[in-house]
Amino acid sequence: MEKAILIMFLVATSMAYQTLAQEEEISPSPQQFVDVPAAVYDHELLSHMTTQRVRFLQDCSDKLSSKCGIEMTEGLVNDKAVSEECCKDILKIGRECHEGLMNLVFSTYELKDIANEILPRSKRIWNQCVQTTAARIGVPFTFET
Repeated sequence: MEKAILIMFLVATSMAYQTLAQEEEISPSPQQFVDVPAAVYDHELLSHMTTQRVRFLQDCSDKLSSKCGIEMTEGLVNDKAVSEECCKDILKIGRECHEGLMNLVFSTYELKDIANEILPRSKRIWNQCVQTTAARIGVPFTFET
């Protein structure tokens, strides 16, 4: 399956982060993963969400193409616009999905410290997509404020 499940990727990445830095192959014990601050933090983050909310965000992630997900990540990091094709994907998932995914991603342990810088960029990407692409796909969308 080509679509990236963003939520699971973030959780898996944060869990594996410290174990990937090991030079020798050591069989991890379950206790090692429990003590990783990022994993504990992200687990707590998800545990405070309802099952319905987690499913909703997972569905949102599934609807966004992996190509657009990568392009959007590059756009957020480099403060650049995304392509019209990616804008179509972003608008098709809807504002609530876009905001929800961005808030979740930038609440994780690894990214929470840059959230204040990146979240306004995600709003700019959304607004740029509304301005340039919404009329072409025939659906009215509102701007993020």
